[in-house]
Amino acid sequence: MNQEESNLQTNRKLLNFGAVKRLFSLGRGAWRGASFAVVLVTLVVWFAIIFSSPPASMQNWIVTMGFALVAAALSLLLGQLIVSVLNKFQKVPELYRWVLVGSVFLLFNLLMPGFRQLFNVLIIIIYVLIVSSLLGAGIGGLKSAGEKTGQRRVVLTALLLGSIGVVVAVFWAFWPGSPHEVAWSGFAESGVRPLAVENPAEEGPYSVRTLTYGSGVDQRRSEYGADVDIQTDSVDVSPMVKGGGGITGWLRQNYWGFDLSNVPLNARVWYPEGEGPFPLVLVVHGNHSMDAFSDPGYDYLGELLASRGYIVSSVDQNFLNGVGMLEAVLGGLVEENDARGYLLLQHLGLWHEWNESQNHYFSGKVATEKIALIGHSRGGEAAAIAAAFNDLPVHPDNAAISFDFGFDIGAVIAIAPSDGQYRPRRMGTPLEDINYLVMQGSVDSDVRSFAGSRQYDRVRFSPDYQGFKAAVYLHNANHGQFNTRWGKIDFSAGRWFLNLSQIMSAAEQETAAKVFISAFLEASLHGEQEYERLFENPLSGKNWLPKTVYLSQYQSSDTIALASFDEGLNLESATLPGAKLSGANLTIWREEPPALGTDQRRDTVSVRLGWDQDLKGIGSYSMELPAGFTLDERGMLTFALANISQNNSVDLTVTLTDKAGQEASLPLSHLVSLPPALPYRMYKFPLQVAFEAEPVFTTYAFELEDFWAENDKLNLSGLKTIDFIFDITPAGDIYLDDLGIRPGYATE
Repeated sequence: MNQEESNLQTNRKLLNFGAVKRLFSLGRGAWRGASFAVVLVTLVVWFAIIFSSPPASMQNWIVTMGFALVAAALSLLLGQLIVSVLNKFQKVPELYRWVLVGSVFLLFNLLMPGFRQLFNVLIIIIYVLIVSSLLGAGIGGLKSAGEKTGQRRVVLTALLLGSIGVVVAVFWAFWPGSPHEVAWSGFAESGVRPLAVENPAEEGPYSVRTLTYGSGVDQRRSEYGADVDIQTDSVDVSPMVKGGGGITGWLRQNYWGFDLSNVPLNARVWYPEGEGPFPLVLVVHGNHSMDAFSDPGYDYLGELLASRGYIVSSVDQNFLNGVGMLEAVLGGLVEENDARGYLLLQHLGLWHEWNESQNHYFSGKVATEKIALIGHSRGGEAAAIAAAFNDLPVHPDNAAISFDFGFDIGAVIAIAPSDGQYRPRRMGTPLEDINYLVMQGSVDSDVRSFAGSRQYDRVRFSPDYQGFKAAVYLHNANHGQFNTRWGKIDFSAGRWFLNLSQIMSAAEQETAAKVFISAFLEASLHGEQEYERLFENPLSGKNWLPKTVYLSQYQSSDTIALASFDEGLNLESATLPGAKLSGANLTIWREEPPALGTDQRRDTVSVRLGWDQDLKGIGSYSMELPAGFTLDERGMLTFALANISQNNSVDLTVTLTDKAGQEASLPLSHLVSLPPALPYRMYKFPLQVAFEAEPVFTTYAFELEDFWAENDKLNLSGLKTIDFIFDITPAGDIYLDDLGIRPGYATE
């Protein structure tokens, strides 16, 4: 075919395409008709739905019609605005439009998973695009502006503004942020007596030795491969894990050399040099990048606890952790926390086997009746799951998976745990008759509210059990510094945006963790009950702890519940039969599950009390005790309070009145005033946080003898009423929970 014939054929094709285009083209009249029809049909549908249930009154007709007309008009105006913006956007050069839209998409998908807040993401994207556009326009425009004075001035201005924007951004990125102080002096002014026992964070008398156990074929770490001290078998967890396939599953298997049907039992061990037997403590990490190995990060706990007479095993579960950013797009493991808990029980099985094997190194060295589980982040939830699975015959969501454990797990410690990543039978994990401690930092940028307090609520004690539970909140502690490998940055993009200045040092955070964890284990496994008082009020350990605010909700199994506020809808009913609750001059009086900083709520009900002396005078909240109620005069009046307001601390008066009318009063500050809700400024200014603070409970325990010291005529064994009188702080908004009486501690 020659060139002339080729051109002729091309022209025929174009003519045919033009004919088809003309055939299906619409004139202006047709487009106008289509526009009117769309508006008419849309309005008919709109009004038909709005008035599908006709208003019953003329007023409602007018209001409904007004709303319908205004909403319709605003929708059409919004459509016009969007079209106008798009038309203007068409005038922007195509290259800039292309990179602008692509950059917005890229930055949005990068930032949104970490920030989870649209405002912050938009602020950053807008700033980046404006500054980079000004800088680029200034640099690129210098050459094209030539000698044109006016155009050159505009270009230089853009270059100057863009350069200033870059300098400001770099300075802001490296600026650590500003601290947020709490107006509360309770740490220095507390009337709580320091504990007369040794510092639990001090090293003990034992020399510490270390070893590792594992598969012996680990291709990433020699301590679990060729250099392993004790070789172990593998375990199949694939039935408990979702999302283990696809590209991310292949990457995981390629990296580790095994899949979820063949996971190893790896751990590094710190143990005391001696005959034993010693209590056993398992520690497990949470979710982190799987190739940034997390299990060595609890060495500070392993060294301390082993020196104090515990065998400590830091369990490796890095193979259940995230592959990387690719998982955000393609997905990764889902609801794997039951597998994490199951693996802990498999590790306990190893230790029992070794302890009973005559020729094994650990033969007879493990006190298998004294076991504790410690977990961090998802590991904290996994520790609770393991304790719940321990007494079950089968998996609660899959009866094909048989269990045969039944170990003597006496204590669970959860450090900044998740809650609800796995939900057996679609409910929160229940625990019964086990000592439980949960710790949470106030500036945690990973687990962003006190999620572990919900597990605290779900710990129950039977009448014959002797133990306790505690929930400790550490102001200015973050998520990562409980693990020496994780550090100060709680999420990947956070290095540049987090308000790092308010985070306590790693050494301080480790010290606080050592104090609380060691004291809890001393009380739970070594029987040193005096350490239990640290959780009743952390200020009793202020000589050991870094100076900050500590809130601790505590409950002993021997507490006699007067009012737990879970009884029902009657605001005047109490847990103690025959008791009655009442309020006077209150601006708020209702019972509700306390809100956490996120959209979740606690798994308990508390009473919310508000007062304002300027509006209603002095408010009060009272319990009338039933006739015949008696108590231990050496006991304690206990209750938990949480401040909802960030603006001020709270002091109030607690009054006991006996049946003869004798009364005695003590202010809350007799122990310590209630601090404000602790500020949560996760990001640097001007970025916003989803919530400014969350109410966190702290327990008060007044010795009844202190009231008797105020009035020795008070008959403590014949009390009639307990009153909370809001006569000191002029206005407030608080939660009250766990009102009870506890037997006193034995004194020498």
